[in-house]
Amino acid sequence: MIDELHITALGVIEDVTLRLSPGLTVVTGETGAGKTMVVTALQLLLGARADTTLVRAGHERALVEARIRPAPSTARDWIEGDDELVVSREIAAEGRSRVRIDGRLATVTALTEILGAVVEVHAQHEHVELARPERQRTLLDRFAGAAHGRILDRYQEAYSRWQDTAQRLEALRERARDRAREIDRLEFEVDEINRAALDPEVDVHLDDELELLEHGEELVLAAQEAAAALGSEGAGEPLGRTVQALRRVHVSDRQLADVRDRAEALVAEATELARDVRALAERIEVDPEHLEELRERSRLIAQLQRKYGDDVAGILGYAEEARLRLSTLKAETDEVETLLAQLEASEHEVRSLIDDLRRGRLVAADALAPAVDVHLAALGMPAAHFEVDVAEADAPGPHGGDRITFLLAPNPGDPPRPLGRAASGGERSRVALALEVALADVVEADVLVFDEVDAGVGGATAMAVGEKLARLAAGAAGRQVLCVTHLAQLAAFADVHHVVEKGLDGGRAVTTAREVHRDDRAAELSRMLGGHADRAEGLEHARVLLEEAAARRAG
Repeated sequence: MIDELHITALGVIEDVTLRLSPGLTVVTGETGAGKTMVVTALQLLLGARADTTLVRAGHERALVEARIRPAPSTARDWIEGDDELVVSREIAAEGRSRVRIDGRLATVTALTEILGAVVEVHAQHEHVELARPERQRTLLDRFAGAAHGRILDRYQEAYSRWQDTAQRLEALRERARDRAREIDRLEFEVDEINRAALDPEVDVHLDDELELLEHGEELVLAAQEAAAALGSEGAGEPLGRTVQALRRVHVSDRQLADVRDRAEALVAEATELARDVRALAERIEVDPEHLEELRERSRLIAQLQRKYGDDVAGILGYAEEARLRLSTLKAETDEVETLLAQLEASEHEVRSLIDDLRRGRLVAADALAPAVDVHLAALGMPAAHFEVDVAEADAPGPHGGDRITFLLAPNPGDPPRPLGRAASGGERSRVALALEVALADVVEADVLVFDEVDAGVGGATAMAVGEKLARLAAGAAGRQVLCVTHLAQLAAFADVHHVVEKGLDGGRAVTTAREVHRDDRAAELSRMLGGHADRAEGLEHARVLLEEAAARRAG
């Protein structure tokens, strides 16, 4: 349960601390004093969107903190042996907001997961939302209980798979023609490259070989002429005579020896060079047919380069990419058959879960209608009759295959009609409250928050509302019920009563809160009843109201 709620710089609230207790706690105050900000603070702790306009003017940030004792089981990963949990949410006027769980930085999602199962807020104007079919379906599903909720979760997962499969299959079918054309094109291109039988180690030297053969005759003649010039009739003869002349001189002279060695080296180099030139002439084969083959292959590679890559490696790289793309496209073609089988299986699962959901909703509808009738009778509508119509929808949707309609016959003899057309605003308010009380009997939340759900009721009906909320707080579940109200009849049933007041401090409006007891409480009820807080007749009326509420609770 919430032991303490601290609010700083939120809306009109400067700094307020509310110490809460088990049972029914009410928050009252003049219109505009800021009592609804208490509910807003709790909604922020439940993960509501952090609107920067909530930060009080003149402050850099607003802060909401709550001490919860005992710590909920959902927080076991955040606390270390302590039996209490402190959570906070800081909203910055500019920049990033922060969430802390037991002093550690956390995400809003983590905060929602921890408190979402502990605190439940019944918002203001619930009767307006009640006319929406999706709201009616949500309320019925909640009343159906946890087991039904698990079936709904399974259905939503199955429905999502079914829709994803159908969309994937439709996408594949829509582009089947484009896919076939792309497969044909890629197969042609891969085949064209394969036929070329490119060899990156050989074809990379094609241009050099081609150039050599195109100048073959010229190179052969040049090589032969060079070989002759280096032979015995050319440079070889004088070099040989030079070596012989130097060898005839037998003098131990270093310079002579050096000259002789150089001459012998020249003879050896000339001999080797002549041999290499002759070998070059012999290697070059003047073959017009082979030359034409090389020219044809050069033209083929140039053609492939214009289409697929800048060089042989680029062409082969494109071919590999094309093969991978072909594999993907052909896999998509094969996937159609697989998806058809998956679609059939998914649809069968969805249809089966739709039947399970419908059975759960029909059982819940049969139980919810009489429960609401009982509460309506206590709320001043003894002849009203509430029904829940569960009909098959035109097509399955994200929440099942049912169309849920709340029906009301407000008077004897009236046929049940959809709630939005059968009831006035005040009647819808009572139906909304009856539904909320009926739902509160089955929800697992430890803390229930009601924000002026008593709108549109008064007098004896307001006493009935207060009695119901008090019994809800005093039930076997031992819940903590927090109610923001403007009705003295409801406030009279409170175990704890806080008054929110707005005053001036330094020329600025400042909201404060105080817990009232005995005479102060009677004075606040007198004000709420429309009188003056300090007039004897108003105070007496308030004391009578408190005594009547106490008697009803005791009874």
